[in-house]
Amino acid sequence: MRRMMIAVLLSALALLASNGQGRTQGGENEVEEVYIARTLRHGRVVPSDFCAPTKTGFAPALEDQLSIHAVSVQSGDARMTATTDKSIGEMRVCIGQAMDPTLLGTYTEGQLNGIAFTGIGDCRLVRGNLPEEGLLTHRCFQVLSGLPEPYVGGFLVSSSLYSKTPFGAESSPPGYAQASILIIRLWKKRLP
Repeated sequence: MRRMMIAVLLSALALLASNGQGRTQGGENEVEEVYIARTLRHGRVVPSDFCAPTKTGFAPALEDQLSIHAVSVQSGDARMTATTDKSIGEMRVCIGQAMDPTLLGTYTEGQLNGIAFTGIGDCRLVRGNLPEEGLLTHRCFQVLSGLPEPYVGGFLVSSSLYSKTPFGAESSPPGYAQASILIIRLWKKRLP
């Protein structure tokens, strides 16, 4: 799974470095769409019936509500330079702890640009108090399903950072992009 996540991240970064666009191909027979985005957490609550174990496959500990925002990147080196204020989607995420305290089960329902999806996977705590005291970093991977036609599947990979200020764009300590940077790959049926 780790190799797959690295391959997904490297291919998306290569795509951004080459043209700064979120699409790998153009034209009518496009079979893949790649989106680079940022999430902002707006709510965290005790899990509701939405996070029932019969649906998620695990006992939930938290339920998060996040908005998804487009990012701008510098075309020459793919460095993220800005995030738009306007939301391009949202996610509702159920989080539950497995036997390993560094591994969290995740179940997500959301939409990106009007494309509904369900994600099932996990997040792993990478490090606490890095790069500074009070910060937590996670890496997450989800397999996407429940997509409308013509999509047949996809992946969501994220690099997450949570600070002492759990909601909104401003981290504490300041200067970090919370909550997550996402790479979403969606695949379509190939037309004959």
